[in-house]
Amino acid sequence: MIRWGCSGRVCAYALTLAVAIGADLASAKPKRADKSSTPLADLQLVEGDEKGNEMKSLKIELLVAASEDKAIDQAKRLIKKHKGTALEPDLHFRLAELYMRKSKTDRFFEVHRESETVVRLAPRIARLSSSRKSVLSAAETYSGIQKRFPSFPQMDLVVFNHAFARQILDQEREAEALYQVLISKFSRSNLVPDAHLAVGEIAFGKARFAVALEHFNAIQKYPKSRVYPYGLYKAAWTYYNMRDAKRGLAKLEEVVAFGRYVAENKIEARLDLRKEALADMTLFYEDVLPSSGAYAYFLAQAGPIEVGPILLKMSGLYERHSRFNDQRVVLDEFVSKLPNSPLMPKVHMDLVLAYDQLRQKDNAVVRLENFAKICSSQSSWLRGVSKNPKEVSTFAADCTTELNATSLRLAKKWLKAWKKLPADTTYADASEKAFAIFLRTPGSGADYAESRFAYAELLFARKKFRQASVEYAAVSKSGGEVKVSHDASYGALISLEKAVGEKWSTDDEKNFHQLAQVYLAQNPNGQYKMDINYKMALLAYEKERFAEAAPMFLQLGRDYPKHEKGLKSQDLYLDILNIKKDYVGIRDYARELMVSTQDVARSQKMRKLFEQAFFLQAQYLEEKAQFKEALAEYSSFIKQNANSEFTEKATWNAMQLHYKLEDAWNGSRAAEDFATRFPKSPQAINALLRAAQTFEQMAQLGEAARVVEKLAGLDTKATQRWLELAADFHALSGSTAKAQKLYGELRTADLDQKKRTQLLEKINSMVQMHGTETAKVELNRKLVEQGIQPYAGDVKVKAVEDMLQRGNQTEAFNQARQYLGSSSLSRNQKAKLRMVQAKILEFEFRNQSVKSRVDRVATVLALKTEKLQKVQEALQSVIKYGDPSVSLEAFEKLYSCYNHYVTALKEMPIPAGVSEPDAQAFRSELEQLVIPLEEKSVDTLAQAVEFARKQTFLDGRAARLEAMLAKVNQQSTVEVMTAITRPGVVVPLLAGGR
Repeated sequence: MIRWGCSGRVCAYALTLAVAIGADLASAKPKRADKSSTPLADLQLVEGDEKGNEMKSLKIELLVAASEDKAIDQAKRLIKKHKGTALEPDLHFRLAELYMRKSKTDRFFEVHRESETVVRLAPRIARLSSSRKSVLSAAETYSGIQKRFPSFPQMDLVVFNHAFARQILDQEREAEALYQVLISKFSRSNLVPDAHLAVGEIAFGKARFAVALEHFNAIQKYPKSRVYPYGLYKAAWTYYNMRDAKRGLAKLEEVVAFGRYVAENKIEARLDLRKEALADMTLFYEDVLPSSGAYAYFLAQAGPIEVGPILLKMSGLYERHSRFNDQRVVLDEFVSKLPNSPLMPKVHMDLVLAYDQLRQKDNAVVRLENFAKICSSQSSWLRGVSKNPKEVSTFAADCTTELNATSLRLAKKWLKAWKKLPADTTYADASEKAFAIFLRTPGSGADYAESRFAYAELLFARKKFRQASVEYAAVSKSGGEVKVSHDASYGALISLEKAVGEKWSTDDEKNFHQLAQVYLAQNPNGQYKMDINYKMALLAYEKERFAEAAPMFLQLGRDYPKHEKGLKSQDLYLDILNIKKDYVGIRDYARELMVSTQDVARSQKMRKLFEQAFFLQAQYLEEKAQFKEALAEYSSFIKQNANSEFTEKATWNAMQLHYKLEDAWNGSRAAEDFATRFPKSPQAINALLRAAQTFEQMAQLGEAARVVEKLAGLDTKATQRWLELAADFHALSGSTAKAQKLYGELRTADLDQKKRTQLLEKINSMVQMHGTETAKVELNRKLVEQGIQPYAGDVKVKAVEDMLQRGNQTEAFNQARQYLGSSSLSRNQKAKLRMVQAKILEFEFRNQSVKSRVDRVATVLALKTEKLQKVQEALQSVIKYGDPSVSLEAFEKLYSCYNHYVTALKEMPIPAGVSEPDAQAFRSELEQLVIPLEEKSVDTLAQAVEFARKQTFLDGRAARLEAMLAKVNQQSTVEVMTAITRPGVVVPLLAGGR
């Protein structure tokens, strides 16, 4: 890519060729005259009047076009008239010049073809105008002169102008050939340097840099030529494009030196290209020399006045080429060497940006602080830059503007970078400081407010909540854009809330209230109105200022019944009522919410709360010993809340209150009602117990029986116990039929033998007391038929005993033996049956006489002894059955039998016909036979006494046996016996519990 330094004057060099073409076009246009002296005053342009100026320019160009067309027609007529004369070449030359002038006018109309004014006022000329056509006519005219008039005195000018026209037509090959003709054939012409310049530019444009350099250097042979400095300048750029920036820089140094010479000698100012060369030097310098020497170099080239702008341009080049460290070096040198330069704000700004590009944000912030210092009203820079107060004020304002623009720009940039890379907090640190610098300058308006808002947002994001709150608050007061002001006002509140956390001081709370009032005043229907009011209410609540918080929560709950905070407000209002123990208030408010809400779950929750408060109010009255009022409240609650979880407790409490009010009858009814309504309640059984106990104490045994029957249905673990008690109550109240029915039903249950016996005893007792003989017989029959034990067995035993009583010993003995083989009889019953047999055998034993003849003594004694053994076996088997009473009787009978046997032997008559000596011997043998039996008799009695002692007999038998044993052992005893009778059936009294 060809790089071509192009300053205004250098690139417009083509305009200088108009001098070579002829008189200036301005000479063909009307001269400006005084407004009052000529109509042309109407054509003067007026600053700011674009439409009017366009109209005036069009009028001027129309006048010029008309003038030019007239001049061309005149020239053509003159050529015809002077054809073949010495004037003809000059006239053709004049015609070519007119065509070139006309091309400029045509160009105006070409450029303005889209203009409404031109199209409307000069449509034809705008459509037909062609600058190319005019230049082409000029070129053909110049060509004709060359061909027809080779000896024309101004041929060098003709060739040059012809070449220039071809160049305009982009016919560069033809143009270059013509320029070469001029250079070779007209070497003494003043236009040769211009031709070299033109050929050099054509070659440069085609990247033929060696050719271009040859022609540019050729111009140096003509130091007095107007294009001499241009040749140097163009040669410098050619070297640059040939990658020889060092030689190019040397050429620019020549341009600067020549410019200085021109200025010093007051030669034509257009030949002083120092400004252009110095500007381009920065680009060349960048490629050749180090940044550290820039100040010294350009100070030497430009001088102290111009060195500042040149260094800034140098800085800009480094910046564009991303050589930020070199830029920093140059700018630091600038700050050091030119401390009072008016460009210092720009330098500091560029320094800040350079450090930012070098990713040295910390240094960028330091430079930004330095920037802020020079903008300060007390800075040494301001004191040194000017002594004029107005200028100083302007400099300060401009400096502050640049500072704010830079700090804000970087603050936003760093903020954006931090949002993308939140882990890199250096961006956030830098952005925060940049915002702080920007905001030191008071400002107003939407942009300023938005910037402060962004700063507040940054502080908030970095959890610097208290500082963020201050910044948000400042934004809300700045009167900026409505949304920003709204968000900032709310942000101030949220930030303060986060800064404080859980512990609010008095000052923080006061500050919050002030910020809240600002928000609500600015935004009466603001988005966060509810949240702010909720927070204020919550603060009062947490500080236990319930009188302040309650109405706020109440209002919030009613205004926002579907919002989360509205619901929380309702709950907190209820909590305040609860703290105050205002159960009536809770009940009424809960009822209100229960009806108003559409949320089924919340309605159920409020229903529960309503019931709870209702219940607690009644309980509260009870605790205050206002029993009647509490009972009325409980009763009302029960009626209105039949299905409440508290209804059970309320019913129980109401029952208890009846008792506390000594209303036992209604208390009992209430207790029975409680058990009926809440049969699964753990207190249901206790309630019925209390009712039954109360009815019993009131001698209402029928009512007690009825209640106990209900109790039997609830207390399934003790159903039989309660039914038996109910039967007992019926029995005691005279309802024998009901009692017998219950006893009978109980006997069908799975009971142990003892309980069955007890029930039969009660049935039997009732039958015996109130039943007829027929009923009694029938009862016994049923007992036997059904084999109901122990009564069936007792009946059988009694029958055998009756047989014995009637003297039917054989039948009794055999029946007893038959029954003893039954497995359905108890050991007690079998003991009694065996006792019947023992009594029969005892009878036979006792009736066995020992009176005998001599020859039958042994037989008689054997029979007596055999019968004793049978009685002994029977009585011992009775003892083995284990019935205490029957066993003791058996012990006594066994002793009696032994004693009878001993007595019988001792008193046995001597058989007739026995001599006295034999009789004595006989007695002696009998005594020897009796001795072991006597001992056995005493042992048996002792066993009976010991057995009696182990049992709990209440009939005096033990004492009697002890007396007998003492008598047998020849001991003196004092008999002390207390007659004790067995108690009958007693109905138990109910205790308070189970």
